[in-house]
Amino acid sequence: MAQARFLPALIAGALSLGLVSGPALGQATRIGIASAVSGDVRMSNAKVTKPAKVAPKQRMAWGDRVSTAKKSQLQILLLDRSNFTIGAKTTLTIDRFVYDPAKSRSVGASVAKGAFRFMSGRRTPKADAEVKTRAGTIGIRGTMLDGVVGKSAVEIAKDEPSIGKVKSDEETATLVVLRGPGPAHEGSLTTGSATVTGAGKIVELTAPLMAAYIPREGAEPIGPFPLSPAGLSRLQDLLAPSVARARKKGKGWLPIAGAVAAIGAGVLVGTSGGDNGATADTGGQGCQPQPGAIC
Repeated sequence: MAQARFLPALIAGALSLGLVSGPALGQATRIGIASAVSGDVRMSNAKVTKPAKVAPKQRMAWGDRVSTAKKSQLQILLLDRSNFTIGAKTTLTIDRFVYDPAKSRSVGASVAKGAFRFMSGRRTPKADAEVKTRAGTIGIRGTMLDGVVGKSAVEIAKDEPSIGKVKSDEETATLVVLRGPGPAHEGSLTTGSATVTGAGKIVELTAPLMAAYIPREGAEPIGPFPLSPAGLSRLQDLLAPSVARARKKGKGWLPIAGAVAAIGAGVLVGTSGGDNGATADTGGQGCQPQPGAIC
């Protein structure tokens, strides 16, 4: 019933953005598009059981499961201008999307492995986003958040002074950091907040660069704590490998402070020449490509 109640608003918003058409709605509830694709990105769902390659501007729907290969990235732009960016070797499923422009929106996704970023979209009176992993649940309100699940989370966490020695699982460990907007941001993005829940404990993140870590399924989250510049840089590398490669080759890099400011200005996902990249519509939070920046 909830789906039926919100469907007219969802259709109206979708048609105004030109992202869906009438016949498509008879097949699946469309929620956005693949706004930027780099490398080998595959999608499957209840009907498409064999993972198929994702094309730029391809429509996305409830229940779609997307996976990226090595050196690959994907950005999903939702109807409310929220977006997910996922790095290489990442698997994400869109579990829920309900949007009424005048009243509310609700976004839900699950991440099995890999690095992801969620950026909130247009403001509505009531809005919430939720990302689930095997280790816990992340609630996001009006902001931007980066996270990583699996081995990379363990590798970053083991060098964080605020975490110390802890038993971690390379399959389920989850690390998240509240990014928030930088000082030069534009548009509707706010500092916002996030909650990280695991084993009945809730950790709240209310300031940029504050983080939480769930070392394994069934464990309580550790935090909040300030993620170190080194840890932030390593997480950034997972979401922007083109910047990481440039840094390793000595072609310049974006300092942490600059990276945070760039992200706040609406910096999204990078695609290198020759990849199947599409320009992402950021809904007013534009980005001008600069050397070493992610755009």
